[in-house]
Amino acid sequence: MAACIGLAVGATVDAQPAKADMVRVSVPQDLRIDWTGMVVSRQELLCLALNDYWEARGESTRGRVAVAQVVLNRARDPRFPSGICDVVSQNPSGKPRTCQFSWYCDGRSDLPTNAAAWRSSVLLAKSLLTRNNAISDLTHGALWYHNRTVDPGWAGRLAFATRVGDHYFYREIGPRLEQASQPPQTFADWTEAQTRAETEARTGGQTTTQEDDGQVARTRP
Repeated sequence: MAACIGLAVGATVDAQPAKADMVRVSVPQDLRIDWTGMVVSRQELLCLALNDYWEARGESTRGRVAVAQVVLNRARDPRFPSGICDVVSQNPSGKPRTCQFSWYCDGRSDLPTNAAAWRSSVLLAKSLLTRNNAISDLTHGALWYHNRTVDPGWAGRLAFATRVGDHYFYREIGPRLEQASQPPQTFADWTEAQTRAETEARTGGQTTTQEDDGQVARTRP
């Protein structure tokens, strides 16, 4: 599992193509998910679950939620890629083994091998991405973190936000810190608000009917 994620921010960064492993994972057969109650697509949920599995599955539930929240915070920040899968696979330099989440391009298979842990990761992602969930952001808007056993140089250029489990979380210094200090919406609520705004812009405020598998694949306009 990765020790930290770097300071790079997405000044216009091309999304990395999803690897085959990320496409091939699936929801455990014994889980039933009402996709009409999710605020993202099936693939976006699975990407968040994969990141939890490889990045944080050894943490407490609070620690895992905090790591997942950094992914969600990045997905709604305009300087980062606009979807969960693109955030997880982001590689600003384009060089091998330099992804923001190192497990994604470490040269190893990303297929989960522990069925029980994978099931737990899918459930965690489901909880965070369910409409009207009340899971607050334990990181207070953090966009970066690192394991307490390392001391990356970029940490000194950021504002310490909190420690959750074995990870230290950071926000920016300056005006954005003041903005982030406000209690953020949950990612689900934020996504719902974005979707309503897009729908109203397209329909002039008229109500539309959502299809059974009509989840939001994009998380930001």
